[in-house]
Amino acid sequence: MPSVIVTGCSRSTGFGQLIAKALAAAGFDVFATLRKVERAAELASWAAQHKVSLHTLEHDVTDPRQNRRVAEHVVSKTGSIDALVNNVGVSSFGALETLHDAHIRWAMETNFFSAVDMTRAVLPHMREQQRGRIVFVTSVAGVTGVPGESIYCASKFALEGLAEALAMETARFGIDVSTVRPGFFNTGMSAQNTDASKFFRTATPYDDFNNRVVRSTAEGESNGEDPGLVAQTVLAALTANPARLRWHAGEAAPEIVKQRSAMGDEAWRKYVMAELGMSDWLEPVQVSA
Repeated sequence: MPSVIVTGCSRSTGFGQLIAKALAAAGFDVFATLRKVERAAELASWAAQHKVSLHTLEHDVTDPRQNRRVAEHVVSKTGSIDALVNNVGVSSFGALETLHDAHIRWAMETNFFSAVDMTRAVLPHMREQQRGRIVFVTSVAGVTGVPGESIYCASKFALEGLAEALAMETARFGIDVSTVRPGFFNTGMSAQNTDASKFFRTATPYDDFNNRVVRSTAEGESNGEDPGLVAQTVLAALTANPARLRWHAGEAAPEIVKQRSAMGDEAWRKYVMAELGMSDWLEPVQVSA
């Protein structure tokens, strides 16, 4: 039974829990990690009901000591770490000029640096085993910029570049690397951000822009695809033979990537802003004489 660590399993509608369930149902020995262990009750109950091998671990991915403790725990219990799914992610929106410094660092620390460190925690074990698979859950926002989500995009672009380079570094040790790129999925994440002003300053020239970004993000999520499709894509990425570097989850993601590659920068900019109902934001500011 291959062992797998899945990070970011706090919410029942989030990618993490759904990935953990899909992998456990497929026969993996799953170690689902989450920041607050009290949120593990529902996942543990599901595992007991379905008689699958799924364990929950309290884990703050931004703490390097905890990352290594989790890796050592899995090795002590199973003898190996066969796979890692770097799923943890937080949202970020607001015009760059208005974002709080602390928010920028928190978002990058959670979305990017934690995945870097967790990967570094498992790599020595996988290298010694001469096998392993690592999946980064990124986003189509790691392929194309989204207005009002500059820092989120930066974190996902960074993961995409990391994964592509890492795949070439580790291939000789039997370690395969993949990214899974979701588009818009109804995970309930935006519902957790009812006070988005904690991300950005108000009373700025960007207030209307930021309010519209928050609104369009929530609408896009509520109309999004079934997040279970992301879980199934991660399962496919972990079991494909041979392994593949890039995967797109759902129907929207591959279409977005295809459209972006077919359009020039100016055409794409106009298309995106029109889709978001924000074409007017591309117009120059009218300055009073």
